[in-house]
Amino acid sequence: MPIGESSLKILSDPNPIMKFLSGLVAAAVLAAKVSAHYTWPGLILPGGVITSDWEYVRQTNNWEDLDPVTDVTIDDIRCYTSNETDTSSTATVAAGSTIGLNVPITLYHPGVVNIYMAEAPAGTDVADWDGSGTVWFKIYEISADADGETITFPSQNLAQVTFTIPPDTPSGQYLIRAEQIALHVAETYGGAQFYIGCAQVEVTGGGTGVPGPLVAFPGAYTGNEPGILINIYYPIPTNYTQPGPPVWTGGAVVTPPPVSSTGTTTRASTTITTTSTKASTTTSTKASTTTISSTTTSSTTSSSGTTSPEYGQCGGLGWTGPTVCAAPFTCTYSSEYYSQCL
Repeated sequence: MPIGESSLKILSDPNPIMKFLSGLVAAAVLAAKVSAHYTWPGLILPGGVITSDWEYVRQTNNWEDLDPVTDVTIDDIRCYTSNETDTSSTATVAAGSTIGLNVPITLYHPGVVNIYMAEAPAGTDVADWDGSGTVWFKIYEISADADGETITFPSQNLAQVTFTIPPDTPSGQYLIRAEQIALHVAETYGGAQFYIGCAQVEVTGGGTGVPGPLVAFPGAYTGNEPGILINIYYPIPTNYTQPGPPVWTGGAVVTPPPVSSTGTTTRASTTITTTSTKASTTTSTKASTTTISSTTTSSTTSSSGTTSPEYGQCGGLGWTGPTVCAAPFTCTYSSEYYSQCL
């Protein structure tokens, strides 16, 4: 066949062209996805040293496809590791030190960040623990700023997030959970995207603080919180409410005012004074005293006949479970979204 005729036949055959165009489209889609989605694979040690990917951070389900979690009711909202076999190691860090997690691409989407910790049960290696139960407390957050005219997200486009382990954190093995809640399509339920990573650390030189309030994953969020179900474009929000419990910075847990519950309740107003003293690594001693006023609520009956155990959830927006605690525990308000038996 003459060369000209062969060339003409190739050009008249749409398959090679279609295959070429399909390849270009696929490459473009992949590039867009990689630039928009992300993981938290590296732990940042004191001094700013970034460890190898998945060396101390549990490899997440999205380590290849980078897809987020969008369902807050499933176990993957905890560490996003249901499809992976954990082989990560445990890093040793001192209480009071600054560490972090890195994002190789940057936190591309507008959103907010929360950092949680959870201590593994006594006698359990954190590498063998799944982080289940009401055990998580927040130690750091990056919220949004909104005034009705503009809304900005300071965490957007960060390549890493660093934070300090509270000096009062008791020594022990912990999971550190980082999440960015991307809000660019959060105007409908399930639209918020959760980018999650859990690192394994052993905290040394710790204090005698009592971390809290404690929450569970799943359980901390319903998906209907105003900071999760939100249209950030129109109308522009006049304020922003950070999802999750308040940040614990040390000392004893502060008990806010109670939430209402079914059954007969007895309320007693009290004044609580907590004092924490921590010795530094030198010969100096640092002492701080905090006085707070709070109200505790004890429930004695339940219309449903069921009670929530110690550390169990007993209230909050959207909560349909028991609202009365088993004796002698009381339903303690953490936020409008979460109350706990303490």
